[in-house]
Amino acid sequence: MTSMNPTLSNQLDRTWADRLVPAISSLIADFEVLRFNVRGTLWNGWGEQYPALVELLPNYLQHAASAVDMLARRVRCLEGHPPTTMEEMMEMARIAAHDGTIHHRACMKSLREALSHLLRAEREVLTMAQHAGDEVTAQAITGLMQFQEEALWHLRSSLRRTAFESEYLHRDSA
Repeated sequence: MTSMNPTLSNQLDRTWADRLVPAISSLIADFEVLRFNVRGTLWNGWGEQYPALVELLPNYLQHAASAVDMLARRVRCLEGHPPTTMEEMMEMARIAAHDGTIHHRACMKSLREALSHLLRAEREVLTMAQHAGDEVTAQAITGLMQFQEEALWHLRSSLRRTAFESEYLHRDSA
């Protein structure tokens, strides 16, 4: 007689939950660092396009904060414990923290890199959740990815336009 793997109260296999919880917890830490980076940029950013960034950054701040809350609740539903201290967050985060004193172009590049990293990590969690049959986690991750893919498109467009404009402005002044 073979014994079945123990299941959680939500009928997910415990072995899958044990794999999902650390991956989701790592995402929580990454979103928390993103949130602190964005807030620091709101307070200390600079550059000629900084006023335009001030209009956009609150959306990233709100997205990161709601992602942290949603992911932490998901970890609790999987009967795990999300990270709660800054020490835990910094140990687990794969996004580098900065002091927020950042030029608007560096900020856009930093946001693009952070969102690209998050999307890669979320795709891993999404695949894991799909294999586990955890539709709730898969749906939650998909919702996060939708905002980030659109945000990346906007950031890529802004960075390309800036490079294009600076190249032609440089030629005209020579």
